[in-house]
Amino acid sequence: MAVGQSNYDQLMTKLDDFIRKYYINQFIRGGLYTVGLVLAMFLAFNLLEYYFYFSTAIRKTLFFSFIGVTGGAVAYWMVDPMIRYFKLGTTISHEDAAMIIGNHFVDVKDKLLNILQLRKQENHVTEAALIEASIEQKTQSIKLVPFQAAIDLRKNRTYLKYALPPFLFLLVILLAAPGIIREGTSRIIQNDKKFTKAAPFYYTIKEQNLEVVQFQDFELLVHVDGSVLPNEVFVNVDGFQYSMDKKDAHTFAYTFRNVQKEVAFVLSSGSVISESYTLEVIKKPNLVDFSIALAYPSYTGRKDEVLENSGDLNVPEGTKITWLFETQETDDIALFFGEDANMVSAEKRDENTFRYVRRASQDELYRLYLSNSRVPQADSLLYGISVTKDACPQVNAEKIVDSLDRTLVYFVGDASDDYGLQSLSFNYMVTQANGTIQPLQKAKMQKQDGREIQFDYVFDLKKLALNPGDQVSFYFEVFDNDAVNGSKSAKTSIMSIERPTLEEIQLAEDKNEEEIKSELKDALKALDKLQENLRKMKEKLLQEKQLDWQDKKEMEKILDEQKKLQEKIEKAKEKLEENMKNQEEFKTQSEEVREEQEKLKELFEKAADPEEQELMDKIKELLQELDKEDAVQMLEQFEQNSDTKEKEMNRLLELFKQLETEKETER
Repeated sequence: MAVGQSNYDQLMTKLDDFIRKYYINQFIRGGLYTVGLVLAMFLAFNLLEYYFYFSTAIRKTLFFSFIGVTGGAVAYWMVDPMIRYFKLGTTISHEDAAMIIGNHFVDVKDKLLNILQLRKQENHVTEAALIEASIEQKTQSIKLVPFQAAIDLRKNRTYLKYALPPFLFLLVILLAAPGIIREGTSRIIQNDKKFTKAAPFYYTIKEQNLEVVQFQDFELLVHVDGSVLPNEVFVNVDGFQYSMDKKDAHTFAYTFRNVQKEVAFVLSSGSVISESYTLEVIKKPNLVDFSIALAYPSYTGRKDEVLENSGDLNVPEGTKITWLFETQETDDIALFFGEDANMVSAEKRDENTFRYVRRASQDELYRLYLSNSRVPQADSLLYGISVTKDACPQVNAEKIVDSLDRTLVYFVGDASDDYGLQSLSFNYMVTQANGTIQPLQKAKMQKQDGREIQFDYVFDLKKLALNPGDQVSFYFEVFDNDAVNGSKSAKTSIMSIERPTLEEIQLAEDKNEEEIKSELKDALKALDKLQENLRKMKEKLLQEKQLDWQDKKEMEKILDEQKKLQEKIEKAKEKLEENMKNQEEFKTQSEEVREEQEKLKELFEKAADPEEQELMDKIKELLQELDKEDAVQMLEQFEQNSDTKEKEMNRLLELFKQLETEKETER
């Protein structure tokens, strides 16, 4: 590489060297192709002429075809690469060379193509200096990559497979039978002359015993010797002539297909006819018909059936399978099941009938071998048994707790099995607060018939007399009716309900009482604000002649405030009822406190009068139709109701505080 060249110039020099090596490689490969093609044609034409004695016209065609193809191959595969090597014609571009190099050096491909593209852009952009610098930088990064290594001339050894076989074949012929090449070449070159064959030859059948198993094929091999060998030999059977396949110069073959009876035949080629031969037939064991009786397990509910001439089976586990075979020329039937190397023999019922019984337990393949004294284990028959295992049952259940009575737990669920269910039960176990676990209890449930059922169940916790802190765990269990392997069971996930401890109950009550007190105080504040708004609205309406849109909006706002007030009272009432339910369930309060709570509940129900709420909702719906007098009358009514409600609320708050004091005293 010249000293002082830029990196880019050195890169172009390496690409040019690569292109020249590329065409050297093409020349070598083309030479191997040419040698292979020319030798193959030479051998083919010589062998054809040697055996077939073509006419002068055909020999002329072969001669000039050989000359033409040879010249064309040399020109295309050898001369053309040399012309391009010396750059006397068009060559592959630098981009094409870069693609070839990139296929070998993967990391170089994009860089090399990018350099060539930047070089093309250098003369068309203003930042030529920047592009030149980029080219130099990218060229420097791949400077040491040996491009010529992308072409390995040694790989052309793989193309010796095209040249070497015909060359070796030619060498073998020259050593073993040089007359074939000499005579064939001479006759093709002297294509104006006529040549005739010499005829003497004789047949030899290689097989000493002409025997074949019935229904099988038999290949007849005939060896031909003589001074001139025939190009074709025929087999003559019952007045019909069949051409034999030529294996080599001395060997011909013919296959008798599906031989069922003795066959008499002679061989002929031209006027040369052999003696008569007879192909003997060995009787083959033959399966004429068979049936399979399937006796299904009774619990599956499937009706027994018989299959005709169908060896592949898909049956439930435990099915009793009975094979019945009708045969000809058969002494024994052997069966091999799965991977078991041990043979089992079918029971011979009479001269042509065999029987075998087996119970299906797993998926497996099985083979049948029929045999007699002359043909032991003839062709086998392969079948498969697919066994459907009894599936495990399935059961699902959903728990629903009654919001009004937490001691009642409702369940709905479903269960299924592939062949039916045997039993369904509800199971529960109580763990006491001190850790003592009571024995598991099982309640058998009534179930529907069928493979898929639905069920429901009510679990009354009151019957368990649970104490605070006790926990009850429960689940549903179902058994299937598998009579082969025994019943299998399935369970739902374990569900549980835990009773709160006395401390948790007390904390919940305290929290609810604080919320009740807070709600009552908030309700009183909201009531004071509502009364003030009612008063202002009434004064405003008395000064106006009629209701306008803004007045109706303010009236609607007052109704919404009244509704929110009712909601606060209702919320406090719910908290009180929750405490009363807990106290009733766990007996945590005295009779006097419960009586006070009942009075408090009555006051709440009076304060949260649903009829009053219905009246407000109806007024809100008719608000757009109200006139001034109706509105004033409505406000006056609301003022009276709010005064009454304020007294009730104060009474509620006073009674609630008194109740708190009594409960604290009891503690």
